[in-house]
Order: sequence, then C-alpha cells, then structure tokens
Amino acid sequence: MLYDVLVVSNGGGKRFTTERDAPLSVGDTFEQDSESYRVLAIQPGHGPFDCVIEAEWLGSSGPGESAPA
Repeated sequence: MLYDVLVVSNGGGKRFTTERDAPLSVGDTFEQDSESYRVLAIQPGHGPFDCVIEAEWLGSSGPGESAPA
C-alpha cells in the first residue's frame, strides 16, 4: 500500500511517501528513515495513494539504537 504521510506533530508540515506490505491502522507505529511515527488518523487516498495518514513523530534512532515506543 502506498501512503501519503503528513506529520502533524513536532512543528508539523513535514510530508513524505511510504509504502508498506500490510495496511496501517490508527495507533500503529512505523519507521521511516530511522524515525518513528504513530498513526493518528487515516483519510481516503488521492491520485496514486491508497490512503493519507496523519502521523505523530515519536523520535529518531541512530545506528544500533532502538526507536522510542
């Protein structure tokens, strides 16, 4: 599934695309580029996107570190 992600926390305004093998649900966490996010809301998709996700940034992890839960 192809998602358009809008980060609404941590200053907001960040937007990126992510592709997942399994669908995401509200409350799920996922990682993108060594950063963790939590799904806050899911909206219908537009264009090539299956869904649009509003997400909360949870934190970053460096090499060998676990991302915050």
